[in-house]
Amino acid sequence: MSQSVIVKEGTLLNSGFTIGICAADAASNLSTLLPLIENESYPPGLTLRRIVLVASDCDPNVIMSARQLASKDERLIIIEEPVRSGKAAAINQIIEECEGQFVVLVNSDALPEPGAITKLLSEISKDDNIGMVSASPVVGDKKGIAGSVLQLMWGVHNECLLRLSDSRENNHCCDELIVIRSDVLSPLPNDTVNDGAYLASAAFRAGFSIKFCESARVKIDVPNTFVEIIRQRQRIVYGHVQIWKSVGESPRTLESMLFKSPSLSLQILITTLVRSPKLIFALPVALSGELISILLAMRDNLTGSKKHAKWDRFGSRA
Repeated sequence: MSQSVIVKEGTLLNSGFTIGICAADAASNLSTLLPLIENESYPPGLTLRRIVLVASDCDPNVIMSARQLASKDERLIIIEEPVRSGKAAAINQIIEECEGQFVVLVNSDALPEPGAITKLLSEISKDDNIGMVSASPVVGDKKGIAGSVLQLMWGVHNECLLRLSDSRENNHCCDELIVIRSDVLSPLPNDTVNDGAYLASAAFRAGFSIKFCESARVKIDVPNTFVEIIRQRQRIVYGHVQIWKSVGESPRTLESMLFKSPSLSLQILITTLVRSPKLIFALPVALSGELISILLAMRDNLTGSKKHAKWDRFGSRA
């Protein structure tokens, strides 16, 4: 992995970065994501050196379209996997191919708003003590009770990251869109479920601060039904327990903070509900779903389940 020259006070000289994309299945969002990345105006002194696309069991039309773009842009490297090996394995391949001071990781089912990646790069490059910065996930206008539950969940999620980030206690990030220092990167265990949480935990233990950039917004794909929400949360909670077993500390989310700082957790919930009072009607449903998800995740951990490393996908995009 090549290294860039760093001068004092976080100013970068001839620095560069890599953008890594994990794609699977239909990956219909990729045709929008790749041009957005190629046409973004990045901060002065930061050069996009490589775009590494790991395409796992993707639709042939997706591969063909990506190859056409690669023929016009030598920075784009495509790694094709005929069978999905899991996201952790895909990220490990990106790590092998990356160049530059920073690595931006984005899911192919996510769509950064214009300028979002630039904001992340500007945030991490201004302070050498920042090891990782994550973007702010934005949920679309989903209808019904499932939509309200999602708005509540992600609202609480973002408020929690923001507060912990400001207090320098954050050891967690959302893996939809992140930037991380190359020096902090190391291969992930192939059975890692929550890759972003694992990388953030490693950076935090190495002495770096983990930041949340509220203004760097990224639109994300979300479950369509309440059952799918439970399945997604089951996988995420399972992954958090996996990290707790590995490093001795769970990612600091609202659920884990209930034990460490119940008053802060309550403040986060109240702040979220004050912003969107209608979401209070989704609270009982969200709490019951979370309880079910936790019980299912505990069962999976007790039985040593490996199914979450290559989880069943929901929605039309991958």
